[in-house]
Amino acid sequence: MKYNTKSDKMRILISNLKGKALLNIAMKNGVDKLISVYSTYNETSLLDQYITKENIKLETTNAIEACQRLSEITRRAINEADEVYVATDGEFIGSILNFVANKEDVNSIYYYFNNQIIHMPKLSLNVSKTKLKILKTLQDGDQTAILIGKNVSISRSMVYKHINSLMEEGLVAQRKQYEKFYLTDAGRMLII
Repeated sequence: MKYNTKSDKMRILISNLKGKALLNIAMKNGVDKLISVYSTYNETSLLDQYITKENIKLETTNAIEACQRLSEITRRAINEADEVYVATDGEFIGSILNFVANKEDVNSIYYYFNNQIIHMPKLSLNVSKTKLKILKTLQDGDQTAILIGKNVSISRSMVYKHINSLMEEGLVAQRKQYEKFYLTDAGRMLII
């Protein structure tokens, strides 16, 4: 494994960027490895001569599938490196990768917009343990408040309190016909 000469820490950059922006972020952070994620043509660059590069093509336009794959890539990088950085743009892969970077708590996130590199603050996805349990129980399918309460071991009034909050956050929705609750795509992405 090649380590950066600046320190003995292994640093990985996961990015969908190309060109000068990618080079600037890689050099600024002294990365040892680049994981380049893309959906269409991925060009080689000057950067390829200096750091190890892994190219990963995402062949999906489904946000949940992309989130699943990018979560796997990010978790693997976190297990492999001392520090993990993510650099994205506002395109499909970049948007999902940015979400995953916050969810997986990488070291730094950079966003490239309008020829500017912005070092983004990490956002907190404050989901309580109880809310997370509710989301995970809904992963098995639509459920009534009574069934959710039974599966999560909380009262029905607490179920409604948490469900209302999860609905406001866009993570859960309700089917009017049977008064059952279900995960939205955002809810599915959060628990990946």
